Amino acid sequence: MSLNVAARALTTNQSVLQVIGHNISNANTVGYSRQSVSLDSVTGQKLGNGYFGKGVELTAVKRSYDAFLTKQANSTQAVASADEVRFQKMQQVEALFPLGVGSLGSLLNTALNAWVDVQASPTDSTARQVVIDKADEFAARVRDTFTRLNEIGQTARLQAAEVTRTINQYATQIAGLNGKVVDASATGVPPNDLLDQRDQLLADLNKLIKVSTIQDTNGSITVFAASSQPLVLGKNAASLEVEPDPSDPNNRQIVNFLQNGAGSRLDPDFLGGGELAGLQQFINNDLNQAMGELGRMALATAVEINLQHQSGLKSDGTLGGRFFGFSVPVTPASSSFALQFQSTGLAADDYVVNYTAANAATVQRLSDGKFFNDATDDWETAATNINLATYSANTPLVFDGVRLEPTAAGTAGSQYRFAPAREAARSLSVNLATPRDVAAASAVGVTPATANTGTGVIESYGISLKNESGGLPAPLPTFNLTYNAATASFAIGAVTNLAAGVLTPAANVAYVPGQPMTITYTHGTPAREFNYEIKLRGQPATGDVFNVVIPTTMSARFSGGNAGAMLALRDRTVLDGSVALSDAYVAAFSGVASALNESKVNSQFSAAQASQAETQRANVAGVNLDEEAAMLIQYQQAYQASAKYMGTVQGLFDTLMSAFR
Repeated sequence: MSLNVAARALTTNQSVLQVIGHNISNANTVGYSRQSVSLDSVTGQKLGNGYFGKGVELTAVKRSYDAFLTKQANSTQAVASADEVRFQKMQQVEALFPLGVGSLGSLLNTALNAWVDVQASPTDSTARQVVIDKADEFAARVRDTFTRLNEIGQTARLQAAEVTRTINQYATQIAGLNGKVVDASATGVPPNDLLDQRDQLLADLNKLIKVSTIQDTNGSITVFAASSQPLVLGKNAASLEVEPDPSDPNNRQIVNFLQNGAGSRLDPDFLGGGELAGLQQFINNDLNQAMGELGRMALATAVEINLQHQSGLKSDGTLGGRFFGFSVPVTPASSSFALQFQSTGLAADDYVVNYTAANAATVQRLSDGKFFNDATDDWETAATNINLATYSANTPLVFDGVRLEPTAAGTAGSQYRFAPAREAARSLSVNLATPRDVAAASAVGVTPATANTGTGVIESYGISLKNESGGLPAPLPTFNLTYNAATASFAIGAVTNLAAGVLTPAANVAYVPGQPMTITYTHGTPAREFNYEIKLRGQPATGDVFNVVIPTTMSARFSGGNAGAMLALRDRTVLDGSVALSDAYVAAFSGVASALNESKVNSQFSAAQASQAETQRANVAGVNLDEEAAMLIQYQQAYQASAKYMGTVQGLFDTLMSAFR
């Protein structure tokens, strides 16, 4: 019996040494969990007056594994991976929006400031050409920035496709390991190394997409993605794929879950984490927002400059055309409405018009899914049917700087999509071909009466369209302004060419030295609406008269009135009710910088959380070489002692046997 005790001790200590050696060998193996042995004494046997032990036995080889810590490490790593990939992509976007010399903001202000020389020397063709060249540089940079953003988006979409392929490979490998674990576990002994391999695959999978697991009694696990979709079920694996969003195939992407030949679209809010979630957020939200902010600046600039340029005269005395060209297509093209734009209220967004009847539709904003309510002039969660029959080119439906003008009855069930900001950035260009096309002269002039006795002098004057519907009428109304010191206002009189139009105000306009006096004229169908803007300084005397006249064709060559109005656009409030046109780039940059800063803060925080969770998991599951070395010495001595004990028992047995020979 003593020989059995010695043999058990020897083989048990040898097994422990083998486990220790396995730990040391895999100390640097990613995903390896430290293994330890459970030793129990063999139940003793009663002999004579007591129980005599029968030695030691190895009952199990266990993994150092904590399910809670492992789950926490995987979960935090999924969030960290999503935040990290989003931050990396936002850094690429931010690089396209520099500040200082050479930035889009600098090019915009250079293009606006170029009108200074035209105002000073209207007949200088070189100054006019500089205006065209500087504007063209600005438009080219806008298009180039949009193209670069689009390239970043294409790369991100390809990366998302590669991530889904890797996810599918991991799912297949986990399903294969499930089968091996089930077979090995049938003996009642857990296959530690297989379990480590499977857990490492799960950790790697969580870096790509956040998953949750449920373990079956047979040892296999079911892996769920997007909260409830069974990516791995026993020995079977489903798959994921990414594809262009049917509603916006060029700019958005969706994730589909595929199982048994059937597919279903995953809600992006349920992805939870992982690189795929970060890429989807960047592609569908951040990138489109950056493109929208770029386009919003470009569209506001184009709208304001076009309106003012169309309000001026070229050197041949004809009205100027649209300075900038851009296209905002409606998809599909067979829409029952036309689009115009105004800089006030412009948003960096896309819209969908859904017809519910011939003259009724809903207008949805895609960034937040809200619907426009024309009764409250606000965006709301519930869909609101808008009666389009009450709107026309004269009275368009206005939302977020978009002027939607119904042109015909629609078809119930038809849907139309348009992206004003992004498409403006994609297509912005300068329409003018030669310096002669620059409308530097004002379409109206202001002259003081020779009999004036006060100190009032003309500082500037001009005319500007308020929207592009119809342009300026011909001939323009003219009138005179007669000052009344008692009311500090000018009376409007001697009006000509008014036709069926309306001047607002119709009788008197208040005067404040150095502040523009604005008189609005509305005429025609579709409505033609524009402002006379006249700025005087000094103190006119009662009865002083200033005449608003139409300049001759010859005088237009020497007039820089409209160039001055173009220059004044630098201070025109265009975005968010407070941003001047010269600062429009700052608004675009701020939107990108805000998203970058948010992604950076989130990435740093989640990375710290993931690192802490992984450290806690590794403290339990990792191999400590110092500890293993100490145990190696301990069990080596125990093994040697067991061997010596066996030799002693063998000697005693031989001596005993020789006594009977």
